[in-house]
Amino acid sequence: MPLSEKDEQFEQNGGKILSFYADNKFYAFFITDVTDIIEIPEITYVPTLPAYIKGLMNHRGKAIPVIDFAMRMALPKPVYSDRSCVIVVEIGDLQAGIMVDRVSDVEDILPEMIARSPISDGTVRFFISANKKRISLLDPEKLVRDKR
Repeated sequence: MPLSEKDEQFEQNGGKILSFYADNKFYAFFITDVTDIIEIPEITYVPTLPAYIKGLMNHRGKAIPVIDFAMRMALPKPVYSDRSCVIVVEIGDLQAGIMVDRVSDVEDILPEMIARSPISDGTVRFFISANKKRISLLDPEKLVRDKR
């Protein structure tokens, strides 16, 4: 599957990402995919949803799903703390909250830091080496919409 225009631009020119932490590893989204970072809100449980979807939260008057990142990625169950949060991502007209251990930083990424994922249609778009960290840049649409 060919890269999207956004991915090609990033690979050639670099750009900004929002990195976050889960299971002693770093992950990230393009900063343009992120609309908000909020404290873990009150979440309304919905019984028929997959286990990794914790329920729905009210975000600016809209009910949006909250996905537990660790459960979604089959990582060990985290212990959430006061540093834990929900990253709200936007995919087209859909919003979703991604519950993570903690946000790390907004980072400027240069092209020489970027390696394309060998799996062209996977959840990880790129692997990045930046600031002594290895970061997996994720596709929020795959994370939110793909069935596993």
